[in-house]
Amino acid sequence: MGRVAVSQGTPPSLLPAQADLVPRRSPRVPWHAARKPRAARPLWLAAALLCGSSLACNLLSPAASAQDEAPAPPIPGALATPDPSVAPLAPCPEPAPPLLITLDVLPAPDLPIPAARVPFRDPVFGTCLVRVTDYAADLPDGDPPGGLKNEYARVQSFNADESRLLVRGTSGSWYLYDAASLQPLGALSLGIDPRWDAGDPNRLYSSDGTRLLALDLRTGESETVRDFAPDFPGQSLAAVWMRYEGSPSADGRTWGLMAEDENWETVAFLIYDLDQDRIIARRDLSGVPGAAGIDSVTISPSGDYFLADFGDSYCERGAMGMDQAPCGVMVYDRELQTGRGLLRIGGHMDLAFDVTDREVAVFQDLDADTLSMVDLASGVVTSLWPIDFSHSPLGFHISGRAFERPGWAVVSTYSGAQPAATWMDDEVFLVELKPNGRVVRLAHTRSWFAEGPVGYGEKDYWAEPHASTNRDLTRILFTSNWGEAGTELVDMYEIVLPADWTEALP
Repeated sequence: MGRVAVSQGTPPSLLPAQADLVPRRSPRVPWHAARKPRAARPLWLAAALLCGSSLACNLLSPAASAQDEAPAPPIPGALATPDPSVAPLAPCPEPAPPLLITLDVLPAPDLPIPAARVPFRDPVFGTCLVRVTDYAADLPDGDPPGGLKNEYARVQSFNADESRLLVRGTSGSWYLYDAASLQPLGALSLGIDPRWDAGDPNRLYSSDGTRLLALDLRTGESETVRDFAPDFPGQSLAAVWMRYEGSPSADGRTWGLMAEDENWETVAFLIYDLDQDRIIARRDLSGVPGAAGIDSVTISPSGDYFLADFGDSYCERGAMGMDQAPCGVMVYDRELQTGRGLLRIGGHMDLAFDVTDREVAVFQDLDADTLSMVDLASGVVTSLWPIDFSHSPLGFHISGRAFERPGWAVVSTYSGAQPAATWMDDEVFLVELKPNGRVVRLAHTRSWFAEGPVGYGEKDYWAEPHASTNRDLTRILFTSNWGEAGTELVDMYEIVLPADWTEALP
């Protein structure tokens, strides 16, 4: 089989089904639209689809109908505090074997689904795993049925002191978990793009239309941090947000945002200073080619670079975007004065620090069939590992959120051959961010991918593991259907690594 290109991996359903192979978004209606006066339109989630070619398509999800239900009430402040009488989970009882850095093909043996919140060792890799959630038991009464998962590879699920976890329901709901005992604490009422504060473990931001909101877990109350609508006098905006995949800078201060009008076309890029409550840079996109189909935006971990994926406007082979003719993935300076092409076509990627502390984008190179990284400052691309597509249309997600342990990224794969035909198939593994770096194998995902229609389209979105890391790369979350392909019956799992795991590597 040939190479696969996947659109940016937001959950199924923000967009209607399309037959085209060119990635277009029409109409582009986010989750909160149904709660607005203009929201007589259907409510969608954004979908990333596996099309078996070098382009992407998007499909409809049944989860859309569940979004029309009233959001869960805010979690009471008392429930937001972990119960001191509930002991943290004990680690895996057996001594930890050495981490595997081999590139041998290691198929996954049969293994019954583990009990929730009972640590066990992966029978092949020896790492300590635990099933965090139990979709059959954890959902509050009255909530829509479905699975439970970490939000996405590019999003930090742990709060500032790693005492709590944010969990997403496949129906679009949000839940809080105690990160020590892994016990559910209750439902949360949140907007779009929920992101933890970098310093305050009780503060959680999200977007609702043009407003940036902050939820205080101690009180269960939400406040408006800023409404960006007055910053656009004479214009009617639908949203100011990152569009699902962005995150603020590592210190939480700097935010890269996009402003969209009532037609869901991007009219401006913004860089916002949270500490000063001030827009520090703005770039007008009126008349800019490709502005109508921008997939997502983000700021780099340092806050020095603004990235925009012009997903609908990919560059032709051999070409790169330019300041006045953007295409593919563009990178801009902190003042939004100058833009240049970073990648000719967007795909699954995340930002990280490499072994020399350079800011890089780690990505699936759709032209070279490699896992690669590109230096944000220079644009120089470094190939890390070749991808073998001869057995299956392998899909990838990347997490570079381990800012306290630079030089590594988490990679998770799906839709691999069964049984495994390459060392990458259906696994979670670490890649060292340097030429000829090491690979650390962590776990089989056991999340089987259904071929063909699966009930809400042609792509088994919920089978994608979306592995994401905490800040020091000792706790990695991923999603698995544990063999229940083509359903929403997924749970979130955690891989726990020793604090000194890098020192123990050969």
